[in-house]
Amino acid sequence: MYTAVSGRQTMTIGSLREKRQDKTKHKKKPLKPGPLVSKKNGIPYDYLVIIDAGSKGSRVHVYSWLNPKGVLENEAKLAHFHKIRDSRKEQEVSSDDESDSAGEEEENKEGGGGGEKESAKTTLFPRIRTKPKWHKKIVPGISSFNNAPYKIGNHHLAKLLARASKIVPKSQHFRTPIFLHATAGMRLLPPTEQQQILNEICKFFQNQSDFFMPDCASHVNVIDGDYEGLYGWLSINTLIGAFDQPEKHQHGKNHTTYGLLDMGGASTQVVFQPNSTEIEEHQNNLYHIILRKIPALNSSGKKINFDEPQLKEFNVYSDSFLGFGMFQARSRYLSSLVASDDKEYQYHYWGRTKSPMNDPCIPKGFTTTEVVGDSSYDFIGESNFEKCLTNIFPVLQNSTHGGAPKANCKQFSEIDETSECLLNELIPSFDFDVNHFIGVSGYWDAINALLSQREKRDGQDDQKNDYDYQTIFNKTQKVCSQSWSTLLELNMQKKERKRLSEEELSQLCFKASWILNFLHLGLGFPRFGIDNPSPETNKGFQTLQLVEKLDGSAFSWALGRAMLYANDEYIQAFNNYTASVDESKSSVRIQRPGFFHSPSEALYQFGAEQNNIAGRPPYEPFDETKTYHYYDYEKYNDANDDDESKWNIEPHRWYGMIVFGLLLGIVAWLMIGSRRRQLFVTKVTTAFRKLVRMTPGYNGAKYSSVPPGDAEMAFELGELDKDDENEDDNNNDDDDDDDRFRISDDEEEGQLTHHS
Repeated sequence: MYTAVSGRQTMTIGSLREKRQDKTKHKKKPLKPGPLVSKKNGIPYDYLVIIDAGSKGSRVHVYSWLNPKGVLENEAKLAHFHKIRDSRKEQEVSSDDESDSAGEEEENKEGGGGGEKESAKTTLFPRIRTKPKWHKKIVPGISSFNNAPYKIGNHHLAKLLARASKIVPKSQHFRTPIFLHATAGMRLLPPTEQQQILNEICKFFQNQSDFFMPDCASHVNVIDGDYEGLYGWLSINTLIGAFDQPEKHQHGKNHTTYGLLDMGGASTQVVFQPNSTEIEEHQNNLYHIILRKIPALNSSGKKINFDEPQLKEFNVYSDSFLGFGMFQARSRYLSSLVASDDKEYQYHYWGRTKSPMNDPCIPKGFTTTEVVGDSSYDFIGESNFEKCLTNIFPVLQNSTHGGAPKANCKQFSEIDETSECLLNELIPSFDFDVNHFIGVSGYWDAINALLSQREKRDGQDDQKNDYDYQTIFNKTQKVCSQSWSTLLELNMQKKERKRLSEEELSQLCFKASWILNFLHLGLGFPRFGIDNPSPETNKGFQTLQLVEKLDGSAFSWALGRAMLYANDEYIQAFNNYTASVDESKSSVRIQRPGFFHSPSEALYQFGAEQNNIAGRPPYEPFDETKTYHYYDYEKYNDANDDDESKWNIEPHRWYGMIVFGLLLGIVAWLMIGSRRRQLFVTKVTTAFRKLVRMTPGYNGAKYSSVPPGDAEMAFELGELDKDDENEDDNNNDDDDDDDRFRISDDEEEGQLTHHS
């Protein structure tokens, strides 16, 4: 290899190239607003802001799509001047994503493809576009503001809106809907605390931002776990292309969609489309989702019109297992360790705590302190994989989710089939011949860390792993059997950006073991190679894929929420356009997309704004003469670290009272004068010395016993402590003096007589 030599510095050309690439990599591009209109056909873009308020943090997402009214009008206009083309291809051209800046092609990919090139995609449903920089996450979650909800605006929401305001063009803020949907973290709070936080959020959005929010209750709320699961299901099937290209995702039995396993911090969602037999049997326990394809031009006849958008219906089971998210599961696991421990309590000045106890799920040589209930406990690592699996099992076994624990609930064994601790007769059975699942969030994080994936290759958009039970089991067993020092050493051998923090590394064994328990003992996922030893049983089948990104977009249930909103707006635009060109059809309106729970069809959830709530205002082009009002958060540099410390989100009434008391004390101290201050210090010093002498074991006596007759030594000892004794001489009677230094009455009388 050639080298470049200059003075004392020697550096390889390869190193110079790497250093130059690092500088380019770390140089941040300025954040640019999204486009107002498509550069190709001038159709305006509509925007949507969604805040996913999770248990550990909040994420703001910005999405956009071509304005439905503009698309329909543009299609009709083109049909007058060109030969009517295939409706599907025409829609593809209209929905093409436009590059709004040179050199950013990778960021211009839309969420909703199947990994193909942009020009080759077929669009049957609205194409949702987003970019990596159109998302932002901050911590902690909004549930942390339960003691000081009035702080949530400036210390949390403003930082999220700062990002959204930079993406959505300023002229479009007034017509861009904003949603905040809180999930499991808020569900754990009492209803009163939930409502206080939601009220403050509504107040902030309405009074201190210019985004569109016509109704507080539907725009700011704590969504049910089942709804979160449905949005996630829509998102994953949009990203993977199952809606736009169902023919490429045939799993058998006319089944083309993917189930979703989404593990968060407090809950985990299980959402899937059962087979036809299970749908018929569990019809009253399913969600009915209604979607419609994008309106297509009718090529028959001379009159330009659109065919009625094709209806697509899905019967989906969605369930949220609250308390079975990664962090809540670990909390319940630690509680079970404490409950099973029979050691005696020890007492400390700050309260009661137990003596250290063994935790088989953390590495040997690692010790951690955790708060369980109202007490603090020390846990010492054991690095015992088998015991770890055994101790996690009670979290599933003692669950009352969906009813009493089932009989088919048992520990791991290479002989028995997997158990189903969390399933019951109300939950449709999995058909693993056709049910394919995608695991996201906690599944990806834990297993990806466990497998230590190699670096992402250039040009590789999708990040996914095929879940293999035997591989995961063996890897988990290996990690759970290693000491803390070994794990640290292995961790340091990885590239810096792939290293785990000490907290993540210490909890890796538990997280991987929990996933094994939840999937195979809780949900009954088959362990291929053990439960189905025949390779033909699962030939060409993947039970579960673990995914972080698909088609260049990271998974978020917010994409499903945006997809449903856009689909509804397209149908409303179709109804309005049809009525405008043909008055006889003004009363004929097709059903808007949305969903409902089968037994409660009256509680229909529309995709966009709910019934009798105004939709977004019509598009208005940017007006240079118009003065737009800017808010404080729009000037905020959101490139900084936005994580809030606990100090900033806690109320400080007591701290304020203490500071106020200290200030009053200082003022009083200055007002009493120097002489009184000196007297006060003298009194305090004297009192402190007396207190020291009264302390048991104090051996600083002022006088020592000396042999009789050694008066000189006694005198010297007395002189040494004379200064310290002055205070006692002034306050104590003569009876306190040593008898050897006292002249008796008889001696005094004799001396007087002799003198006379």
